[in-house]
Amino acid sequence: MIYSHSKLGTYETCPWKFKLTYLDGLKVEEEGIEAFLGNRFHEAMEKLYKELKFRMMTLEEIKAYYEEQWKKNFHEKVVIVAPERTAADYFRLGLKFIEDYYRHYYPFNQNRVLGLEQKIEVDLDGSGRYILQGYVDRIDLTPEGVIEIHDYKTGSALPEQAQADADRQLALYQLGVKQKWPWAEKFRLVWHYVAFDLEISSTRTPEKLEELKHQIIELIEKIEADKEFPPKESVLCNWCPFWDYCPLKKHEASLEKLPANEYLKEEGVVLVNKYIEYLNQKKEAEAELEKLKEAIINYADEHQLERVMGSDFHLTLKKQEKLFLPLSEEESRKVLENLIKKAGLWEKMSTLDRFAVERAVRSGQLEPGLLEELLKLLRKKTVISLYPEKNAKEED
Repeated sequence: MIYSHSKLGTYETCPWKFKLTYLDGLKVEEEGIEAFLGNRFHEAMEKLYKELKFRMMTLEEIKAYYEEQWKKNFHEKVVIVAPERTAADYFRLGLKFIEDYYRHYYPFNQNRVLGLEQKIEVDLDGSGRYILQGYVDRIDLTPEGVIEIHDYKTGSALPEQAQADADRQLALYQLGVKQKWPWAEKFRLVWHYVAFDLEISSTRTPEKLEELKHQIIELIEKIEADKEFPPKESVLCNWCPFWDYCPLKKHEASLEKLPANEYLKEEGVVLVNKYIEYLNQKKEAEAELEKLKEAIINYADEHQLERVMGSDFHLTLKKQEKLFLPLSEEESRKVLENLIKKAGLWEKMSTLDRFAVERAVRSGQLEPGLLEELLKLLRKKTVISLYPEKNAKEED
């Protein structure tokens, strides 16, 4: 498989979606309005810069081209998630992006354009085993001899500089441009956040690029070793077109298609509602049991009893001294973990399971020095348990 930044991102976002899209070849008819707007803006920019070789398009011309492409490509499967928004809202938003960009960069002669929607390939280790490809929105050569790799972003979030410095998409494109044009020496990565009329730039050291290569190779190997491709839920699910195929979402998707008067009768809904009803009853009962347990313990203590009688059953009270681990946020927890690992007992103690640690302490098989250190870190607590038993029937 030839990989791309979007393929890798899809796997990281949701392995199940990656499987459906790239392994099963499931075709998507739906398209989010945000992606649709982004595509139309990219087309307008490509048109603007292509025409520069011959003439300068006016702002009105480029806006008209954008509108033409919008109408030509719009379809009934374009999905608008925000309930208060319409397609016209997004159309006007795209016009605003174009106006701001045009006025900001006019007359578009800051650099020499080397490529538009330029296809690049990256051979990550030189063996042909790990290949990535992508399309660069625009490649420029500055008067200072710097290769600029440009990317248009139409999203509504402006990232911090640290996020740009860690972004891998344009860094991968830089690797591809370098392989395509070995003479290129200086690079700058540039993102145009057109919703804010701002650009963010970043550079990469050779060391960072090598580190990126290794990270991507590891990710590809992880993908190719994956046999399960589990679904992964996130806020991005709201824009996913595969709910009908997703183990986490398909029941919800099927319920949305039911009439309101049939929703509560659906078998799964009935079962879950009944389960939650009993679960809530169980929680209420457990809370009452805890109150009763405390009252019984207090009664037994007050009357110096170890057994409390009822009409048909009695309760026997047994005191046990138990060991408890330090809480995860306590410093002594880390000390305890290091002590167990150093003693080579980590697996035996079930990665610090309380019962496994207690069994090991009480087994009498630990070395005295280790036992002493462990007991310093563990908390002792007396726990009273109640054991119910049916009363013996009196003989007639």
